[in-house]
Amino acid sequence: MRTTIKMVVLAFLINSINVSANSTNETTFSGDGILIKAIHVTKFPNGRNGKNFDKNNGPDLYAQLFVDWKKGGKSNVIKDCKRGRIPILSGGKMPFRIEQNKLYHLQILDHDSDKGVGSNRDEEVSGKIQITWRGLISRFGKKDTYLIEDPRYNDVAFLLMVEHVSGSTAAGERAYIKYVKPIDQEYVPPKNKVLEGCGPVAAAMVMGYWQTEHGYKIMNPSDRFNGTAHPTQTILDFRDKADTKAWGDQEQSATRKMKMKDALEHFVKEANKSVYNKPKLKVDMMWSIRRWSEKRQRLKKELREGSPVILLVKEMPPCLKGKWVDATKVVADHYIVAVGFDDAKKEYYVLPGWEEKPKSTSSGPEVHERENRAHCKCSYSEIAKSDPSLIWIKR
Repeated sequence: MRTTIKMVVLAFLINSINVSANSTNETTFSGDGILIKAIHVTKFPNGRNGKNFDKNNGPDLYAQLFVDWKKGGKSNVIKDCKRGRIPILSGGKMPFRIEQNKLYHLQILDHDSDKGVGSNRDEEVSGKIQITWRGLISRFGKKDTYLIEDPRYNDVAFLLMVEHVSGSTAAGERAYIKYVKPIDQEYVPPKNKVLEGCGPVAAAMVMGYWQTEHGYKIMNPSDRFNGTAHPTQTILDFRDKADTKAWGDQEQSATRKMKMKDALEHFVKEANKSVYNKPKLKVDMMWSIRRWSEKRQRLKKELREGSPVILLVKEMPPCLKGKWVDATKVVADHYIVAVGFDDAKKEYYVLPGWEEKPKSTSSGPEVHERENRAHCKCSYSEIAKSDPSLIWIKR
């Protein structure tokens, strides 16, 4: 009972990313549907009926999809799965397509190599669990994660990481991460003569997203951050860990990018200490010296997978118009947060780090206007010319 309650709580904590399909071999759906991008197996046995699936190690898990009771593709195999860790099944024929008017079943299996014997069948870890578009929507609503508990075996549960698509949605051409809170710079107490800095503010936007939308306790608890209040203490803590400071009499603060990465890793490490039954967070980075084609590919990949990306631009692009740029206080080396892109329009959607609006969130590309100082649309060429470094948190 206690485990079931924890799993239900987990399902509520992990919600709302809104990204476009991450599959180059999928084009369009004939109607509404879902892409199962990954399966996080949160509960599984090592064996059943007194018999281990594997003799020496944990089971070698994979997911098998059935379409109208016929095999329709499977994920890659994750070998030697251990209890207390969460195997993430993906790859292979995933993402699995779940279309509106078809019947699907999903099964978790243990892979066994017959080594020429021909009689060592893969053993079922779960039963064949019915998965339909209408069933998921009517039971749980339109969400981006679905907690599935096996009605046949009570020792199996898993999270479906999904993406909702419509008949007009082309795979991989655009992505958008909802509900990242735009945060403005405030002055640092008690003297209120130095601004918090674009680095700590960008970090707070990304950490706030992982806390409010995915349930990771990464912010300072005294802020009680819920996506609206300014996270003053978290930003002050980050300034300290990142050695953010102003030089001379200027009010602007600067954060070196390696210090930025180090500070993010500190917060992620602390957040991971309280992680239960979900993937741990990690920090990654791509330097500006890498080719733009490599950075562009990685930026789009992370946005498709639901990870907002901090960009450190070396040259201020014209799309970023705000109070600091207009006042010529910022000319380069500025941290912003990318939350989406659209290949058809050749636009990135970014939060520049100023003009916070009450209860404003990155709720879709339509909120991004050049005149709107909390959100900006930037052309592909503008971001390419800014030669950014990329820093991000991901699962």
